[in-house]
Amino acid sequence: MKNYNGISGDSIERGGKYNQHSIGHEVCNFTNNNGNVYGYVQPVGETIKIEKIGASKKDEKIDGVTVVWTAGPESGGTVVIGWYKDATVYRSLQSIERPNSLQTKNGVKSYRIKGSWDKAVLLPVEKRELIIPRAVKGGIGQSNVWFADKEESQEIVNQVVALINGETPSLPDVDQRKSIEEGNPRLVAHLRRERNAAIVKTKKASVLKATGKLSCEVCGFDFKEFYGDPGE
Repeated sequence: MKNYNGISGDSIERGGKYNQHSIGHEVCNFTNNNGNVYGYVQPVGETIKIEKIGASKKDEKIDGVTVVWTAGPESGGTVVIGWYKDATVYRSLQSIERPNSLQTKNGVKSYRIKGSWDKAVLLPVEKRELIIPRAVKGGIGQSNVWFADKEESQEIVNQVVALINGETPSLPDVDQRKSIEEGNPRLVAHLRRERNAAIVKTKKASVLKATGKLSCEVCGFDFKEFYGDPGE
């Protein structure tokens, strides 16, 4: 979603069950409720294993956690969309004591993570560029909750921390990573970060309007002219 502030006026890309059944508590993950944000995620099973982030097995919550939110954009893969700093992560599902009108309208009654509105950051869509890999060692895997506690995950963690701190995360040298094959989402992300999709779209529209066709500005090659209908 663009805003995660209720479904009205927004749209969901690759929404899965939400699009099928019109449910999904994540739609209000960045809604301001009296200075707080209430984040929802569905872990495997009924609880989040907060002992993996410093809590004891008897604790029901842990404070001071930086929670990073990810989602799957239309272009594919999994990207960082924002974060809560100094948040509280609960082991079990919690009920929002006083849902605001927007949460009530969207059927949002529960949460698993609570943060301060002034410490929550939702990146604009064009800034959601940092890919969190799934199909490589140290990546997320298939779970919705990832603790990034493996040694192999440290490089990814460093990139996320750099993003949160306002630095430019360093891209891995894909040519030096034998585990990354052609077609892997991480390689796609590396290339996409060097080309702004909005600029490409605008450029194509401008050329089509001016010339009625798209051809290479360097060599003049025209896919439609060469291949016919399949090239259009």
